[in-house]
Amino acid sequence: MNGGMTPQTAIEGATVIEKATSQSAAPADHLPKLLPHHLAQLRSSGLKDTTITAAGIYSETNPRQLTVMLGWRKPTKGLAPALVFPFTGLDGRSSYCRIRPDAPRKVKKKPVKYESPRGQANRIYLPPGIPPFLVNVESELVFTEGEKKALAATQAGFPCVGLVGVYGFKAKGREALLPDLECVTMDGRRVFIAFDSDLERNLDVQSAETRFAKLLSDRGAIVRCVRLPDGPPDADGRPTKIGLDDFLLAHGPGELRKLLDSAIEPDAVEGAEGKQLAALLDPAEEAAAFLEADKHDGVFRLRHYRGSMLGWIRGKYVELPLGDVRAHVVRYLNRDHHHLTSSVVGNVLDQIRSQALLPFSVEPPAWIDGAEGWPADEILVTKNEMVHLPSVESGANYTRPLTPKFFTFSALDYEFQREATKPALWEWFLESLFGDDPESIELLRQWFGYCLLPNTRMHKILLLVGPKRGGKGTICRILTRLLGATNVCNPTLGSLADRFGLWPLIGKLLAVVSDARISGRADQAAIVERLLSVSGEDSQTIDRKNLLPWNGTLPTRFMICTNDVPRLADTSGALASRMIVIQLRQSFYGKEKLDLTDQLLGELPAILLWAIGGWQTLQQQKRFTEPQSGLEVAGELADLGSPVSVFLRERCRLGPEYSVPRQVLYEAYQQWSQEKGRGHVEDEAGFGRQLRAAYPDLGTSQPRVDGEKVRFHVGVQLV
Repeated sequence: MNGGMTPQTAIEGATVIEKATSQSAAPADHLPKLLPHHLAQLRSSGLKDTTITAAGIYSETNPRQLTVMLGWRKPTKGLAPALVFPFTGLDGRSSYCRIRPDAPRKVKKKPVKYESPRGQANRIYLPPGIPPFLVNVESELVFTEGEKKALAATQAGFPCVGLVGVYGFKAKGREALLPDLECVTMDGRRVFIAFDSDLERNLDVQSAETRFAKLLSDRGAIVRCVRLPDGPPDADGRPTKIGLDDFLLAHGPGELRKLLDSAIEPDAVEGAEGKQLAALLDPAEEAAAFLEADKHDGVFRLRHYRGSMLGWIRGKYVELPLGDVRAHVVRYLNRDHHHLTSSVVGNVLDQIRSQALLPFSVEPPAWIDGAEGWPADEILVTKNEMVHLPSVESGANYTRPLTPKFFTFSALDYEFQREATKPALWEWFLESLFGDDPESIELLRQWFGYCLLPNTRMHKILLLVGPKRGGKGTICRILTRLLGATNVCNPTLGSLADRFGLWPLIGKLLAVVSDARISGRADQAAIVERLLSVSGEDSQTIDRKNLLPWNGTLPTRFMICTNDVPRLADTSGALASRMIVIQLRQSFYGKEKLDLTDQLLGELPAILLWAIGGWQTLQQQKRFTEPQSGLEVAGELADLGSPVSVFLRERCRLGPEYSVPRQVLYEAYQQWSQEKGRGHVEDEAGFGRQLRAAYPDLGTSQPRVDGEKVRFHVGVQLV
């Protein structure tokens, strides 16, 4: 058998360890220095007491002693008790050990079964009686992972060296054998690598086997790889992982001899197609090549921005799931490399993030990578080209090709057509809605234009109020298709108060709230705060589930559609001042034209030109055209949001010369609220807060009246 041992000589070789100790091989009830459950654990791996004693394995219950062994700064809870496996070097000295805690710590939710000394290089584990075999090239050697497996194989007559992991044959960061292994004579020796049975399902272990085999072959060894069979399926039907000690315990030395004789040759590091081992690649070089291969117009199409991976697709940057990016990287690396591992792919991804980093300070829309052009906030990106809106009217040099040098999250999904005809059907539709209210049509045109670009500097929210089947849905559908469905989201008012409520708004030009009704349990204060902060261009920190928080300014405008004027508590009146209102008066209930939307979409390029005209008018006016009908609704909205403001207007005079006792004013407010049929009336403190919000010039005084101090509101007086 090429110098190998027969089953009989393998069994006779079991005396190798027994000769290393003078103790009897007969089992005892207990062994010195070992806790009962530790002894039972070792015996369950098939280890004899003579083997356990010769190996010097013992139990350690002092966490401080374990901390010293591992080179840790301070003891860790649960570290003790633990099994200690001393390592003996080729010189017979022991200066290294590994421990197996009863309660192992977890890293990424996986238990660390064995702990190695911190700051020390890997060592190989040599069972007692092994050193003489290391210098005799006629002796076969088995390499496996773990001390117990190495002891079990050596005990069974197969001289075996234990590794502290499947990569325990090398130092971290180096593709060379450990110094201990370099001292083992390999020239012409038959060696076997016997990793656990899950190797076929674990690419990382396969890579380790291939690399270990190459290094052994380079030193003249004849390397074969053992394939251990899986154990019986578990309760879920999945195969059970089997190690070398498990196999010996279940099948015996004779069956292991058969596995060794049928062991296969290792995979070559250089594959048949000339692929290289992935572990040897340079992550920085591969990342650079990956990004270079996907360039357009001289810049990367893939960028890392504020914790997310973005890809330039059809004129705009979109967020890519990390799993998709990882899959593309794996596919790219597989072309020239084999035995990819998670760590290799992760290192390349880290380099891609670094090399494709877009600074946090960049706010879209913006020119990047040193590019310059038209002002970024005047550019509309369409399916076929970029359009400079101020230049469209003049017709001179108003388009240029799409480029990833322009950083934006929004682009239209249809082509720009400067020669599109007048949108006759669209204009007919608007006239049927508004009749003799051209100001409302003009406001809608300006709003459509305002939504084209990610610029919210007007700080306005559109409120579209009207009866059922009054045209609100058709207007919203046309505007959604005009901007592109991927540029529009549809939150509810109630969802805005949720922790992740702003997440859907990231990168969206428009948020259409199709129903403004909110439940009595909704946090109105939070809803109003979100509406004000987003429309006011405040910087946001937005929580995202299972992702890092997003920071930045949202380019989103709110368009709220409702049958009735919504009641949103806002005593300051700030929300009402942000609202521009379009009122629809006519209902087409029972007279709906079901194919109207499809017909209107046929005029989309023309409607775009109509909207661009509204954008140009808005730039000239610097404000929206507000129809009288809308102003009336806006006033009603303010009154619903701030009853205190209505009370001040109806029952009080305002001016620095006026004053009134606080108690008197609050009692008058209570009486007024009852007259108005308000079910809930604020307490005096709440009334005071709302009063100051509605009338910021309000002051206080505390003069003496009949010898006693009385608190007065200054600046207000009851009529």
